[in-house]
Amino acid sequence: MSREAVADSQRQRIIKAMVAAVATRGYGDTRVVDVIQRAKVSRKTFYELFADKEECFLAAYDYVFTRLYQGSADAFEVGTDRPWAERIRTGLAVLLDRLAEEPEAARFAIIEVLAAGPKALARRDAAIREFTHFVDAGRSEASHEVPGITATAVVGGIYELLYSEILHGATAQLPARLPEIVYWISQPFLGAKGAAKERERARDALAARV
Repeated sequence: MSREAVADSQRQRIIKAMVAAVATRGYGDTRVVDVIQRAKVSRKTFYELFADKEECFLAAYDYVFTRLYQGSADAFEVGTDRPWAERIRTGLAVLLDRLAEEPEAARFAIIEVLAAGPKALARRDAAIREFTHFVDAGRSEASHEVPGITATAVVGGIYELLYSEILHGATAQLPARLPEIVYWISQPFLGAKGAAKERERARDALAARV
């Protein structure tokens, strides 16, 4: 392997070790030594790649967020001629599935980011704004005026729900929340009746997976 390939491999191991260490110990109690022991690299190697624990955390957050966001974005964008609510349902299902499949990443990105300082909070706020684009696309199907803050409020509420579920050890049950969250997202744009129909479609989609 080239030196560049070795360094990239070490960087990926350190990032994954940071996610695992923080998910287990909490950001405040995670030390560089905890990360390098998990990654099986030297302290020298760590500091050749990252200035400090915070920089490593931010790199790990970017890595986790990209995985969560890109999977949802891909599902949302496939077949852009589909109704918005269907695209929201498929994109959201991918997000909830991935959080459930990767509980360490879920805790790292949703819970521990809040304890990692102002730079991490700025990353988290930017991540929330990225997800609002999916929700705000519902304006194209609304038959009434929707307040401009709707998408931000909805995504913020979903974040709080995810936070609570993950904090209380219910990460594995997140996919089952799909129908209720679909209703919550749809209601401001499609009204109560339209949102209820989308909730039933989401329930049917979950039942078909069993």
